Amino acid sequence: MGYSDTLNQLVNSTAPDKGMGVTLSIPLRNRQAQALSTRAQLEYRQAQMRVQQLENQVRIEVRNAQFSVTQNRAAVQSSQAAVELAKQSLDAEQKKFNLGASTSTLVLQNQSGLATAESNLVSAMAAYEKAEVELDRATGLLIEHAGIDMGDAEKGEVTHAPKVPFVAPRADLQQTTTPPQQ
Repeated sequence: MGYSDTLNQLVNSTAPDKGMGVTLSIPLRNRQAQALSTRAQLEYRQAQMRVQQLENQVRIEVRNAQFSVTQNRAAVQSSQAAVELAKQSLDAEQKKFNLGASTSTLVLQNQSGLATAESNLVSAMAAYEKAEVELDRATGLLIEHAGIDMGDAEKGEVTHAPKVPFVAPRADLQQTTTPPQQ
């Protein structure tokens, strides 16, 4: 017996009450929860990508800082050699001048060359120290290498002067490095 026979019997029946039933099965999904789950997964993947990008950025920054330190160290060595050469040239020119074989103009030119070489050395040393500080910053060692005590910073006291390259500590800071006794 099929659906059509059952339907015919229902319609042709002389029974006073007739009925028919339908069963419909629709799976209900929690679309909001699915959307939130998908969104959370996407946000997690994005966060992972951001972490990966930051790690790559830090690696590149450290490599660049290391390269800069190496390059500036070579510039300092080159500038030191240039100063030595300029000193030797000036010394030779002064000896010639003392013997009467040179002019004061040539001696002055060599003095100027020495001053320029020394100025270039100072610039190279400053660039080298900046590169060292940048490398310390990139590797997270800046505070440690500068000799800064975080305990002092938290208390607001200075018990010792930080290490700053090529800078002599101030006399007034040296005297006040220990807290006054009361």
